[in-house]
Amino acid sequence: MTTHFDVDAARAPARSIFHVDYPLEQLARSRTTRFQRGFARMAMHLLPDFRDAALEASDKGLVILAASELALDSPTEVLRQIHGADVHIGAPTVRLRNGDSVEEPIMWVRAAVPHADTESVVHELIGRSADIEEVDWLAPCPVVRARAPLRELLGYPAALSALCQGKAELDMWLSHYAPLPPEPGDAA
Repeated sequence: MTTHFDVDAARAPARSIFHVDYPLEQLARSRTTRFQRGFARMAMHLLPDFRDAALEASDKGLVILAASELALDSPTEVLRQIHGADVHIGAPTVRLRNGDSVEEPIMWVRAAVPHADTESVVHELIGRSADIEEVDWLAPCPVVRARAPLRELLGYPAALSALCQGKAELDMWLSHYAPLPPEPGDAA
């Protein structure tokens, strides 16, 4: 279900609770107006409800929050259908959580894939810093279960589709937040 939320009208504590289930965001902007908040509010009225997505009006445009990259597809597709070339949709960005330390979202990944592609799928996930939790070879289509940082999984739905010629089924959802690893060269 889509939740409508006006960023600037809300108080900070409510925002931090609201955003915890939406580790991704994407900004949609009108190419034909300078008044991005007005565009965002109008778009929020025109858009239907979406599962695992929330909409926020801001001075920068319409902020689409989502539980996963897959959940961004429907809102952006409908915006393009309504506004055509008059809308610019930015790249998805990972939302970090600030507390005692900066934390990043870690996602569960479940992919049901053809037998012939299973090893390639596992290697692709390992290349994206995933911890492979299980590979169920006995299912009708092998099922790969893994956890990985969301920052490493951006673009994975398209990569998996290409790897399996569109014959994979993918689910991704938030597992937890974990401290960001130190940058290379940072003192421990």
